[in-house]
Amino acid sequence: MTSYRPRAVFILPEYDAATGSHFSYIYALLGDAASALDLLVIAERARGAIPEAAYRIRAQRFAFGPLRLLELFVLLLAARISGVRHAYVHYSIYGGLAAWLVFGCTGGRAYYWNCGMPWLYRRNRFAEAAFRFVLRHAILVTGTPGLAVTYARIYGLRPDRIRVLPNGIDVDLFGAAARDSDIRQNFGIAANAPVVFFAHRLSRRKGADLLPDIAARILARMPRAMVLIAGDGPEREAIRADMERRGIASGARLLGSVPQRDIAAYFGAADAFLMPSEEEGFPHVLLEAMAARTPYVATDVGGVREITPPALTPYLAPSGNSERIAEALIDLLERSANERRAIGEIEAAWVRRYDRVIVRDQFIALFTK
Repeated sequence: MTSYRPRAVFILPEYDAATGSHFSYIYALLGDAASALDLLVIAERARGAIPEAAYRIRAQRFAFGPLRLLELFVLLLAARISGVRHAYVHYSIYGGLAAWLVFGCTGGRAYYWNCGMPWLYRRNRFAEAAFRFVLRHAILVTGTPGLAVTYARIYGLRPDRIRVLPNGIDVDLFGAAARDSDIRQNFGIAANAPVVFFAHRLSRRKGADLLPDIAARILARMPRAMVLIAGDGPEREAIRADMERRGIASGARLLGSVPQRDIAAYFGAADAFLMPSEEEGFPHVLLEAMAARTPYVATDVGGVREITPPALTPYLAPSGNSERIAEALIDLLERSANERRAIGEIEAAWVRRYDRVIVRDQFIALFTK
């Protein structure tokens, strides 16, 4: 006899089975949750072939905005008529509007995930109005209690209409992959040379414009150090030119995009991880650093302080201050290997609360309680 599974629709802005981004964690979460939920995943855009999965995937066909919105509305309406009670939208504003209209207005539930600092960046007038409408009429899901309070204050939301759901990671799998790293050998980096690693989109939002100055400050104090920069984005060429102008290109390497399946090895090779973002919500990269037992320096923005072990909060720096960020990194790198290992052990214990299995159960509880 098959046990009952609550039915839900999950709307993704994009589906790409070969993604190099943290969307791979969402796919894993959905696969884990499919044992307890009957899931239909609607992808607004899809790249490549859609593989078989534990859940059904439907890729939208239309690219033109109004037609895509109409198509999404029809898909959601069909699901609602068939008895589905829950819709969960990952960031998409138009997905949030359609989910509220079909589910929120007919006795179902429309959840809307948003986790960041959207109040820092203004959209055009229509998009901003639509975003605020979705926040006020759907059930907001965000990453930390502190972010929930901030969203409620800035957007005038009722606290009882907000849920907290952390991001998750397979702690054991990522940690094992990090420990099996051959990156130093591949790049010819000496075993005792300090290595700093950055992995994020090369954009100003992620503090990428600060990387040349941070790297220059580290290399001025520690000439044998190596700064490895993984990622791509609009700041890439400006970063390259700035590093060449400063004469540090041999000590700071642009790696380009690194596939998500390979990223753990870079964390494993690093003595410290760097996240200089001006805006964050609940960054997966810090979960990865902790799972890899790699101490990190990050900017004190969004939910970063809430997910950071107390032992590492002295290494949270103000956003935009490359001098403070570099000094914190140098302090970490000058600590003994035993001291850094002790920090890594603290991280490994702390990140357990965000293990994939725990987050899966919290996600399922949204639809079953």
